[in-house]
Amino acid sequence: MAYTDDPVAELLIGGIRAVWSLGRFFVRRPGLTLAVVVAPATLDALGPIGTGAGIGGGVVALIAWRLASPSSFGRMVRDPIHRRPRLHRYRRRWRRWVLGHGLVVRYPDRVALPKLRRVRCARYVDRLTVQLAAGQTPEDFENQADGLAHAAASRSCRVVVDRPGRIVLEMARLDPLATVVAALPIREGCDLWSVPVGVREDGSAWLIRLAGSHVLVVGVTGAGKGSVMWSLLRGIAPAVRGGVAQVWAVDPKGGMELSSGQAMFARFAADEFETMADLLDDAVALMRERAARLAGHTRRHEPSSADPLVVLLIDELANLTAYLQDRKLRDRIAQSVAVLLTQGRAVGVTVVAALQDPRKEVIAFRNLFPTKVALRLDEPSQVDMVLGDGARRRGARCDQIPESLPGVGYVRVDGVREPVRVRAAFVSDADIAEVVTVASTGVAPTPPGGGMDATDCQGTAA
Repeated sequence: MAYTDDPVAELLIGGIRAVWSLGRFFVRRPGLTLAVVVAPATLDALGPIGTGAGIGGGVVALIAWRLASPSSFGRMVRDPIHRRPRLHRYRRRWRRWVLGHGLVVRYPDRVALPKLRRVRCARYVDRLTVQLAAGQTPEDFENQADGLAHAAASRSCRVVVDRPGRIVLEMARLDPLATVVAALPIREGCDLWSVPVGVREDGSAWLIRLAGSHVLVVGVTGAGKGSVMWSLLRGIAPAVRGGVAQVWAVDPKGGMELSSGQAMFARFAADEFETMADLLDDAVALMRERAARLAGHTRRHEPSSADPLVVLLIDELANLTAYLQDRKLRDRIAQSVAVLLTQGRAVGVTVVAALQDPRKEVIAFRNLFPTKVALRLDEPSQVDMVLGDGARRRGARCDQIPESLPGVGYVRVDGVREPVRVRAAFVSDADIAEVVTVASTGVAPTPPGGGMDATDCQGTAA
């Protein structure tokens, strides 16, 4: 507002500003507004003693609710109270942040700022919807993501493209991946298009699409590749028990990782590379037989007990395609793997492969895996080798994952620009024995007794 030398006008302007500020204060705090309106009427109707008794009863009810159901109390009472100050802080400081980080567009006659359209605060991740100014790109914000995270006092800032001209800044606050995720319970049913594996950074379930896809898991020794593979096996155990899925396992390390699950595997090879090559050749033959049979009838295989999904599980792919000294046998195996990756998805042959060394000369066909999981890696350049160009710039800091967080990594799915931070559930020897018993003997899984359950969360297949 403009200022004037007239004291009466100044007094009037000051009064208008005060009323406007007070109105905004109460509009943004509906709970306080309701209390201010209701409290005098309640005091007049019930008197001091009745009002005090009502307040005391409300406090007792809240305490009882907190003790009886901490999760619902946190979701409906504690979290909204904690979120509101953050929401106002984002809106108050937005202009300062974009100016301080150079996220503006300067025209000859004016300066354009990106607009903060919406703020949604959740327990683990706050999401800020931003309308880009003309001339800005998502990469501008990706280059300043670290600075924005520090300004917002968040662990990290990830840029997600919502639609043309609009992005979402995901400010990660609390970390649900900081603690070990217990092995997920084995359920009666199984959706092969959304297999629960662990937890995502926002606290929702991490689901992997197995049917109609291939999965590559890369990480150094001790990064948690076994947790991903065994969590997948726990997820599909009901389908294996019902004959809707079969697991063909190849363990070039002599069975160190997969031999304990041999009883649930339809095929298993771990001792001789010739035997492993034969198993892969048989998978190719099955794939071609199905392709000939399904041609002209359907373009997508539907798993059934008569025609199950075949999951080809390979523990250390580089031992077969790069480190094997017998060149003829190595070429034969590489040819089979390449054929399965290019043609197997449509006919129900899925490859799940684990790998330690992501260099191009080690695995030349990693781009044939629609789902890629990168756990802890040694070098920043390896992140883009696994997840694709620009993945590290978009937040996939696999080289910064500490050794104390096995199973933590980033997953990227073809067609989705941004990688997602996840953690696979830890599967102990006892959990492995349970899944083998359930899948191989037909014993029904025991009902879960508690803990984190991926089926209780909302997740996106990745």
